[in-house]
Amino acid sequence: MIYLISGGSGSGKSKFAEDEAVKYKGRKLYIATMENKSSSAKKRILKHRNMRQGKGFDTIEKEKSFRSIDLSDYKIVLLECLPNLTANHIYGGGNINMLYDDVDYLLKKAENLIIVTNDISSCALHYDEEVYKYMKVLNNLACSIAEHADKVIEVTAGIPIYHKGEK
Repeated sequence: MIYLISGGSGSGKSKFAEDEAVKYKGRKLYIATMENKSSSAKKRILKHRNMRQGKGFDTIEKEKSFRSIDLSDYKIVLLECLPNLTANHIYGGGNINMLYDDVDYLLKKAENLIIVTNDISSCALHYDEEVYKYMKVLNNLACSIAEHADKVIEVTAGIPIYHKGEK
């Protein structure tokens, strides 16, 4: 089963994704991709660590390059989150091909996979060209994952809206 869970910042998508993952019996892996390089990042990382505390996740904090992760013992893998992974590859010494390799590895090797992404295209703001490049890569990747996904769910104000698959 492949899930793509999307929503705006603070929409409740991470909590929803974790709640879906804990429904699975067996080992659960949480792959956290946020770089721990600023005080705001440290606060978000701490918030997410606290959110998943006691939910039975093994956690790997890894910014990119997932082929070294053995997924064979895990019933469910939760990737938090696709926008961070994308930025890590584009701006952190990776490249788009390596980004697609990371996602492809998870899609092929995880027995069940939940990918969390953000809806970053709904703002009517003007961005510089570099941000548009990032948005295009992220949106293309999300669309590709959605094609393969069994469930595509948007979370708004903590309420899931199923665009593909059933509740």
